[in-house]
Amino acid sequence: MITFVNVFTVLPEKQEDAFLNIQKVYMDVVKHQPGFISAKLLVSDDKTRVTAIANWESEVDLKAMRETPGFKDLHNPQFYQAIVSNDGHVYSTVVDV
Repeated sequence: MITFVNVFTVLPEKQEDAFLNIQKVYMDVVKHQPGFISAKLLVSDDKTRVTAIANWESEVDLKAMRETPGFKDLHNPQFYQAIVSNDGHVYSTVVDV
């Protein structure tokens, strides 16, 4: 299992818009893909970040999802209007506590 953590820095006044766009990607596309296990979306109290934490069977499954038409279609100019930057990384599970 791998965990993908993506931290989106967003415009504070548009955090809700960013969250709704990211949630749509997860609800409409990501959760239906082979190898997807679970995800959690978080919003920061200071309104500057939205963080997506997703568990996948493998990095191959994650990469395949990124190539789906639905995923690419939802990453349109409207998606990026509220996002300043994003920083995504794949993590290997080492210890569950």
